[in-house]
Amino acid sequence: METSSSLSFLLTVPLLALLISWVIPKALQRLYAIFGSAMILALTVYETSGIIFSVSTEAAKAFFVDQRLEWVPELGLSAGFRLDGYSAWFLVLSALTTLVAFCVRGVWYRKQPRLFVSMGFFLLFALNSAFLATDLITFYLSYEAVFIPMIFMVGIWGENQKASSVFRFFLMSFAGSILMLVSMFWLMSLHHGATGQWSSHLSDILGSVSSAQAGDLVWPCAGFFLAFALKVPLVPFHGWLKDVYVNAPMPGTIWMSAILSKLGVAGIIRFVIPLFPAVLREYQGILLALSALSVVYAALLAVRSDQGKTLLAYSSISHLGFVMLGLFSLSQEGVNAAMLLSVGHAVTSGLLFFLLHQVEERTGDTSLNESKGLASSFPVLFTGIFLAVLASVSLPGTLNFGGEFLVLLNAYRASALCTILAGAGVVLGAVYMLRFFQRLGLGSPGSAGPVEAALKKDLSMTDILMVALLVGIVIYGGINPGIFMKG
Repeated sequence: METSSSLSFLLTVPLLALLISWVIPKALQRLYAIFGSAMILALTVYETSGIIFSVSTEAAKAFFVDQRLEWVPELGLSAGFRLDGYSAWFLVLSALTTLVAFCVRGVWYRKQPRLFVSMGFFLLFALNSAFLATDLITFYLSYEAVFIPMIFMVGIWGENQKASSVFRFFLMSFAGSILMLVSMFWLMSLHHGATGQWSSHLSDILGSVSSAQAGDLVWPCAGFFLAFALKVPLVPFHGWLKDVYVNAPMPGTIWMSAILSKLGVAGIIRFVIPLFPAVLREYQGILLALSALSVVYAALLAVRSDQGKTLLAYSSISHLGFVMLGLFSLSQEGVNAAMLLSVGHAVTSGLLFFLLHQVEERTGDTSLNESKGLASSFPVLFTGIFLAVLASVSLPGTLNFGGEFLVLLNAYRASALCTILAGAGVVLGAVYMLRFFQRLGLGSPGSAGPVEAALKKDLSMTDILMVALLVGIVIYGGINPGIFMKG
């Protein structure tokens, strides 16, 4: 059921959930957050079902919605939104990630629970707005709004060096945002010079950019690219990630890894590739090399990591390097493959961080220096980690396998050398994920050991249902990957 009302619905429901959270008793905040996010996920799937369950790209296009609302006509400002094969899946991932994050138990439901839940729903609203936006200014405002709840989450519920983590996160993100804003104003000025009218809508800007010289578009393209490279992030723009991932509360880490990183992916798909195709072609070799470097360098850092959260943080960078490799293959098939892998990464990283929090609750830490022996103490949790690791190493039959295989196939046509280099990341990924699995699941508990099994229960029914949902998506996507590739 895709009509223009769907766009309004997808944007207003998270705001409604935010407002309701302030009248819910503190003791019921977690229950409300889980129930509310589950309902939003179900409604999001329903509203986008015509696209995501279509049997072909052509059938999906029949449900596309493109809406443009005049905002400040005198300045050419409008609010533009588009629901298509890409944004539909990003919206579903946003709702799914919110549900996973809210299911994580912790101090956030005891320390200012209303603020935590309201920030989560506000984040969902900002993400939906950014993923749907086809107007430069609307996208920029939504993109910046995402920082607000994340800064609150790390600053209030974070751990250890949270102040320095927030500062670095804000500083690097803001620097990228300023570069993107300057590029946006440059494009709007270009359009004004060509037509005599101001506009910030993508369709108008595309008409003006198509007649511009490629050399004139290098710097505005660089502004967009740096903003999104910082958000993903790509090596060497990843300096902020480790400290923020480690010091953020686990729900914040899940949001950042699974869906906030996809803002960079969505921005490249929606704006960079359509606006600057000639510039991307000219610098394609450099972009592919950076993507391959990101895959391998982050994987090497993961191999050296002795903390579970740090390892998964670097693993996230490495997998997103594959996504960027697919995007910069600059083919429609490569972009679709990158979208497929984006879905796989979002689901798998959310599952891994969710399970890692369960390990921390039961053993007191996530160190990989000694065995935790989960197989004997918590067999259900151990089984969940086993399935998550299989998905992460791209076992054939899982969603990630199809994404990585198609990305490498399309990237090879653009650069065999970069593809072979990135292929080494597949081997390294198996090395660090199997070590992760071995230290958490196998062997006898180390001297620090887990808390006695008698004092801690295995996964609850809510946890099991969440793991089953995520594993089900990974397996279904591995069997039917075409459902994710209708851009």
